Amino acid sequence: MTSIDSLIAYLSGITDLSPAFTSRLHAVLKPEIYQPHQVFQAAGQRENRLWFVLQGFVRGYYFDPSGKEHTLSFHSENELIFSYEGFWQETADRYLEALQPTGVYSLSYEELASLLPQFREAQLLKEVFVRHQYQQERFRKRLLTWSAEERYRQTRKLQPELFRKASVRLIATYLNMTRENLSRLMAKDL
Repeated sequence: MTSIDSLIAYLSGITDLSPAFTSRLHAVLKPEIYQPHQVFQAAGQRENRLWFVLQGFVRGYYFDPSGKEHTLSFHSENELIFSYEGFWQETADRYLEALQPTGVYSLSYEELASLLPQFREAQLLKEVFVRHQYQQERFRKRLLTWSAEERYRQTRKLQPELFRKASVRLIATYLNMTRENLSRLMAKDL
């Protein structure tokens, strides 16, 4: 099974895909490979496509006006990376960086716009992925209202893979705490 077939099998697990839609996906999805620490989307550039992560690990981040780095999101296998800014053809406000060797399939927002009116399954998939994005953003907003210890506990519980894949420094920027504070909280769990 090729990687595009793996992607199509994953999508078929969400909703039935017509042969015409599957054929169109084969034609429009573009494979991309990124090395660790490679930035493949920069803040200030127009984000013209979305990505589906087949393998690897990606983070989204930005720098505040003082130059401090903030991690907004992490993305693993079988996750879609997209932004509303890209969909609306606005410039991106974040960077995307591969943290491990990463393979993705990309789809231009222009192609997505042409698929939506033609294929019901495209609309259903879009709804599933937009709902997932919304839930992640809601979790992130709530996360920032909790104490440092509660942020750590909830993230450890709901995203355990994060602690296997990301460095303490990156997790600390995600949890909006110092590395030292995160290390202390992690040491309590040992």
